[in-house]
Amino acid sequence: MAHGEACGGDAGKVKGEAREIPDEITDEILLRLPSRSALARAAAASAGFRALVSSPRFLRRHRALHRDPGSLLGVFTSSLTDDGEGTGFHPAEPPQPAAAAASAVAAAADFSFAFLLSDPSSADGWMVRDCRDGCFLLDRVAAGAERGTVFTELAVCDPLSRRYALLPPIPEDLAATIDGVLNVFGGRRACEPFLGPADADASDAESPPFTVFWTARCQRKLAAFAFTSRDGRWRALPSPECFIWRRHRSPFSCPMNTVWNRRHYAHGRFYWVDCLTNRWLVLDARAMEVTLAVIPSPAGYWEEHVAVVEAPGGEVGVFAHDFHHPGGKADLHYYTIVQDAGGAQRWQLEKTIPLPWPGACHRPFCVRGAANGCLIIEVSEEMPAFMASHRVRDAELFKIDVKSFQLEKICQARCAGGAAGQCCWPYFGFPPSLSLPTV
Repeated sequence: MAHGEACGGDAGKVKGEAREIPDEITDEILLRLPSRSALARAAAASAGFRALVSSPRFLRRHRALHRDPGSLLGVFTSSLTDDGEGTGFHPAEPPQPAAAAASAVAAAADFSFAFLLSDPSSADGWMVRDCRDGCFLLDRVAAGAERGTVFTELAVCDPLSRRYALLPPIPEDLAATIDGVLNVFGGRRACEPFLGPADADASDAESPPFTVFWTARCQRKLAAFAFTSRDGRWRALPSPECFIWRRHRSPFSCPMNTVWNRRHYAHGRFYWVDCLTNRWLVLDARAMEVTLAVIPSPAGYWEEHVAVVEAPGGEVGVFAHDFHHPGGKADLHYYTIVQDAGGAQRWQLEKTIPLPWPGACHRPFCVRGAANGCLIIEVSEEMPAFMASHRVRDAELFKIDVKSFQLEKICQARCAGGAAGQCCWPYFGFPPSLSLPTV
């Protein structure tokens, strides 16, 4: 009995010591959990764990360490119609594993952005222009502003925390350098602002910094400015003056908006792809510069049938499908951009994915958006989205990612916008309990 008591006493002593592991050690152990779903399970097991993993500092460190964008919770679509029909968040539906979290986010967030300041004298309401990492960029035409559709008011918003930041106007000395701007979005805007990628080095920051890029399509070049909340300043980005290309169609010097409205992102760089001239416009968010690359593409692709995605290992991937489907058979092709021994870049075919919708079927499909290695495809009973302009329609939204290449239905949605317009964004995030303010 004495021996048993001694053993029991030692076991109790060891157990008591285990409970006294310092918080900083526990913190480092929990940081190594691979996903926020694993964090949620740990939080459910212990009140102490819950306090650690729900702190903003811990969550930012975890996201920076694992580059975890969260689950695909749904898709946000924006309509350019006057009544706004078709604008809103479409949460993922069962059997998607994130359906419960998506439903919670849909209930907790204000995707109408009613918390934004309104101005009755404004010539236009707030319009969603971009979405990234749970953060939205909106703009509006200021009342009585000269060149109002060129230099709009900008706001960075978090619909879950209902926080926002209004950006200062672009300084007059920078604005004076912009001339001959061409319209986008049916003439409602003459600028293209968008959000930069999250700063991975700011994991300990109380308020995460953000970057906004402002671009305009001029006749001889792409004009580009960048704003960072770190110093609250706008700055000009160098851009090559080479967009008047004789004997070539240039999307940056003609009314054709298909290329311009389809902006892509992968691993710190934004891309605009011109399949006809094999030219890629590249905005490097780290180097803060705009360059031009020549990457010959396979014949037969239209820009609205192409989506650049983040591939594993830092590679740039491309999903594309043909306009004409021989024999009525529709396929989706996946390429990576590779570099040969001489330094030239090219598309390399990696995989062909058969699609369940025949090309001649009355259920046409189109590429609508991409983020975090995930492609969004719209399937509609009506005419193809690239022919539908901004008409609202009933549709089903599907996804394919670069790891599984499995086609999965996300949800049914009332959609607006066309394939040639940037009006559809995948929304990645976390349950409200593990979400952080992005502004």
